[in-house]
Amino acid sequence: MLDQNLIQNLHHWELDNYYFKKFHYRTAFSQFFVKHLNFHSELKGHEGCVNCLEWNQAGTILASGSDDLRIILWDPFKQKQLQKIDTKHRGNIFGVKFLPGTDDAFMASAAADRDIYVYDVNKNQTINEIHSHLNRVKRIETAQDSPFLFWSCAEDGFVLQHDIRCKPSEASSVLLSFSSTELGDIKNSEAKCLAINQARSEYMAVGLSDPFARIYDRRMIDLRPIRPRNSQSASTTEVNKKNLFEYKLLEFIDPSTVPLTYYVPGHLPKRIDEYRRRMKTLSITFLSFNSNGTELLANLGGEQLYLFNLCDDSSSPVKYDTYKTLFDKSDLIEILPASKSSSSETIPDTDSQKTNNKKKFKLSPKAEALKLKANASFEEQNYVEAIDYYNQAIILAENSPILYGNRAATLMKRNWDGDVYSAMRDCYKALMFDKTHLKSHFRLAKCLNDLKWHQEAKECLNFFCKRFPDYAKSQACENLVKDIEKALKSSKNKEDSADDEHENSDTEWTTMSESESEISDISNKKPKLNGNESDSNESLSANNDKILKNIYYQKKSRAVDFNSRYCGHCNVATDIKEANFIGDNFIAAGSDDGSFFIWDKKTSNIVKVLRGDESIVNCVQPHPYSCYIATSGIDSEIRLWSPNFDEALTDEEDRVVNDVKSAVLNNQVKMNSHPFEYLFLNLTQNANWNTEEGGGHQNLECRPS
Repeated sequence: MLDQNLIQNLHHWELDNYYFKKFHYRTAFSQFFVKHLNFHSELKGHEGCVNCLEWNQAGTILASGSDDLRIILWDPFKQKQLQKIDTKHRGNIFGVKFLPGTDDAFMASAAADRDIYVYDVNKNQTINEIHSHLNRVKRIETAQDSPFLFWSCAEDGFVLQHDIRCKPSEASSVLLSFSSTELGDIKNSEAKCLAINQARSEYMAVGLSDPFARIYDRRMIDLRPIRPRNSQSASTTEVNKKNLFEYKLLEFIDPSTVPLTYYVPGHLPKRIDEYRRRMKTLSITFLSFNSNGTELLANLGGEQLYLFNLCDDSSSPVKYDTYKTLFDKSDLIEILPASKSSSSETIPDTDSQKTNNKKKFKLSPKAEALKLKANASFEEQNYVEAIDYYNQAIILAENSPILYGNRAATLMKRNWDGDVYSAMRDCYKALMFDKTHLKSHFRLAKCLNDLKWHQEAKECLNFFCKRFPDYAKSQACENLVKDIEKALKSSKNKEDSADDEHENSDTEWTTMSESESEISDISNKKPKLNGNESDSNESLSANNDKILKNIYYQKKSRAVDFNSRYCGHCNVATDIKEANFIGDNFIAAGSDDGSFFIWDKKTSNIVKVLRGDESIVNCVQPHPYSCYIATSGIDSEIRLWSPNFDEALTDEEDRVVNDVKSAVLNNQVKMNSHPFEYLFLNLTQNANWNTEEGGGHQNLECRPS
């Protein structure tokens, strides 16, 4: 098989001049090479934190931006500087990009001083200055098929489009604005990150100060003018006026056709307020598309790393009464006891039924061996290892209800952020394959209760008791009934106050029945929402405002759930922490413990952990088509990584973290610590570094405001 694939790849290489990059990209980041990744070299030249890295398209130059207000262009393979640009920035540089179609002659940079500069690298001079943002600029993005355009996002809530063909005063336009919208959930929100889908550059992903990733279709959004910062005022700047939506639709677009899709882990929307009470902020620090534009990776600050499938709109969150769709009346009648049913042969858990199920879901020898290893780890309470084994086994037996049910039980025991919801998803999948899987149905009710969806848990457990009347008398079932009733009684006392606050809640949700008829009405009326004419303004009545809000919330209630989840790293201390695809089969992200993690994309298991920084790794940038990775963080050095097959490495050169289990457990403790406790842990850790190594810079400006 390998030889045949190699022959096919070589054949395509001969037919397509550009195929060699695809060929290298697919083969360079193979399992064999990734497992042998280790430290290669360091690039020294900056005098502050290195906050951004960028490869040119050919992979021959690496650009870096730092707190020292300089941009350095490197030849990473020779470990030498090609050019140093002393920028006009007066704050930490957060973004640097080569502008496509310019043969690497033009670059753009963005920084904490709110400014963006465009450079002619060959002449080593600034050719354009953009002073349109009102707060720190966090990211800039380009599209390979749009050589004169680039986009920026900032903490002022604006996403701007810049055209370098225009004169500086007219180069920038507002594409999206989250700073003044009247929609409560994103009011005064900061734009943390953005990404362009290079396979279809009309699609842009934006991350804000919430757990929702948003993808917009730029073709449907009209640009709005924005003046340079020194000429803006509240009375004259158009974008400072309050708008219902964060964008301005083109005149001919039906307002009910919102050019927006939401992506969010299904357990988070109802828990945003809870996280805020715990002083835990959920915000997306980085977004990236895979090479063919079918997947979106979101690094969620304060939680885990999530992968969304953009081609599967059916991945709606598994919540509330979703489990009911698995069953019908025949399922309930079929398994009633003999006293209430026409036949006693339909009672579940008979020997014949167990035998049939065992034959139907028989595991392969390899999957069975992995299951036994997972079961043994579970008994030893080594839940991290058990989940790794179950992940591998499920890849080999994707329709096994036993594996999903067992992994659900393990996730519930481990109980990291998002584990209970993932366990609920596993229970749901187990029931899809086997409706009579008793343990999965019971665990589903328990998961619902643990997620504080108590009413849904009660309904699920009642349904369980009807389906399995013998098991309903067990001690575990009776205890769960008591827990649910106690939780419902406690929550009932808070219902009135919660209802009063719901109208102004940041996590408002509109039901299907409330909004569908209203959406239908506005679709027929089609008022002009974006015109400046008086009749357009009159159409923005209070009633239409409510209808449009319902359209907006309806979109949010249909947010697409994640496809895969990656755990182990810690993303709390900085809001610029990246996560990227490493080839087609791996994912990498930086961490607050000074390491960067590499996961197998399919199994979601950790493949490699490497120490990339003495404090925090923020940037992880893979080479465009070779097994070569550049990382940076709080240290002033940039570190390069490549496959290393030399076993005789010094302690300084060998940066592999061998005790991965301890690393991930410590990260979970940090991620769930109180902010002040976390700060104390970091200060103590920094003091230890300074004592052991004679100091080392600690630039606190690298950390988020």
